[in-house]
Amino acid sequence: MPTLPRHSLVWPDAAGWDRFQAGMAAEATGVRDAVARWRAADWPLVACRAAANQPAHEILLGMPLPPAADSLLKVRMAAAIDCEQVRHHDAALTLARVLPAAPAHWRTTLLALQMAASESLPPLQVFGSLAMQSLTGMAYLHPESDIDLLFHPENLTQLAAGIALLDSFSRALPLDGEVVFADGRAVAWREWRDVMQAGAGQPTARVLAKSADGVALVVCQDLLATLGARR
Repeated sequence: MPTLPRHSLVWPDAAGWDRFQAGMAAEATGVRDAVARWRAADWPLVACRAAANQPAHEILLGMPLPPAADSLLKVRMAAAIDCEQVRHHDAALTLARVLPAAPAHWRTTLLALQMAASESLPPLQVFGSLAMQSLTGMAYLHPESDIDLLFHPENLTQLAAGIALLDSFSRALPLDGEVVFADGRAVAWREWRDVMQAGAGQPTARVLAKSADGVALVVCQDLLATLGARR
């Protein structure tokens, strides 16, 4: 199985769930019970960035629990399973899919964002709290929550248009998230915007890029080259 992008949704088979649960064996009873409920509901786990020295035949999966009623902190658990123990996987949810789970005070503006993006951009995807609330029906969102988006431009025109669109709507919505380049490396869209505004045409301009394998400072021009730009 090819390396799955970060934020992919992953459904383990029975052996995979057994291994994931074994990885949680040392956790508190409440956590073990939560994993068992997750498995029984057949909710997906989330593909994470590979851990240090992780074997190539394994995939690290996360299960973010909603914050406790008296805290804004979410419990994030992760364990590796064998790639052959993946029963099914899918891309992150689209913005259109999660709209019904969004709070009412976000919904109209999010719909406007989704419609504006659909005119000329690939579908925006969602990860984080809003995605998990949509998937599980549990309460993940709170007044301080962000809206974590993934934007996959296919060319330079889409990149510029998408960043401008996110920047515009961020004045009304707490938008966060990443722009994902053609080779799978992802950069926080706000960081990309700021570097572009500061003059990223300079050969030394760099941004922090995340991939399924790690995190590194990379030259902006190398990322632009994945969309057809010349150095």
